[in-house]
Amino acid sequence: MRTRARARAAALVSLLLPGIATAAAETGPSLATRAARFAPVAGAVAEFTQEREVSIVEEVLRAHGTLALAAPDAMRLDLVAPQRLALVARGGEVAVLDETGAVLPFPPEFSGLAHFARELTDLLLGGTTSDRFHEAWEGADAVTLTPRGPGGPFTEIALRFASDGPLPREIVLREQGGDRTTIRLTSVQLNPPIDAARFHVPTWGDAPAAASERAAPRRPEEGLP
Repeated sequence: MRTRARARAAALVSLLLPGIATAAAETGPSLATRAARFAPVAGAVAEFTQEREVSIVEEVLRAHGTLALAAPDAMRLDLVAPQRLALVARGGEVAVLDETGAVLPFPPEFSGLAHFARELTDLLLGGTTSDRFHEAWEGADAVTLTPRGPGGPFTEIALRFASDGPLPREIVLREQGGDRTTIRLTSVQLNPPIDAARFHVPTWGDAPAAASERAAPRRPEEGLP
C-alpha cells in the first residue's frame, strides 16, 4: 500500500515538476551545472595572451593585454602589444579602436573574437551554450563545444577551466577555414567595479580621427574586409 502511494506521489511530482526528474537524470557535467557550483558572475577583468594561427600567414600572430566582461553582452579587449588597440563589443555592435579612440578596420588578430563577442560573453559569464552547441566533456574542467547547426564562424570551441574558479583559463576557437585562436587568461578578478563607459561602442560622431582614417563600427555578421 505504501509502495503504491509512493509511486503515485512520484508520478504526480514528475508530471507537475518535470524539471526535477530531468535534472536528476542529468548526471554528466555541463556548463550550467558547473556554473552553479560558484557564486554568480556579473563581470570579470583578466589579463590575456593570444595566439592566432591564420592559414594565409606563416607567422603566429601574438598579442596580449586585458579583457573586461560585463553581463549580459558587453566585452572589451585592450591590447598592449604588438600595438595599442581595443576591441569593444556590446549587443550586436563591435568596433576596433586605436589608442586615440578612432575606429579602425578589423585586423586579422581580432577577427575571430569580433564574430564571437556576444556568444563568448554568454559562455564565460552565463555558463550556458544557448542550445547552440553540443558539449563534450573531458573530466570536470574541460569541455569542447561543437555547433548544433551550420552557418557559424566556428567549428569548435574548447574551454579549459581551473578547478577552483568559474571562468576558463584557456579558450581555443577553431574557425571554418582552419584558422585557430588560443586565448589564455591570468590574474582573473570576479565582479570588480567596472565603469560602463568602457563598453561604449563609438559611432562616426564619436571618433576623433578624420573620416578618411576610420571605419564605422561593424556588426559581426557583416564579415571582414
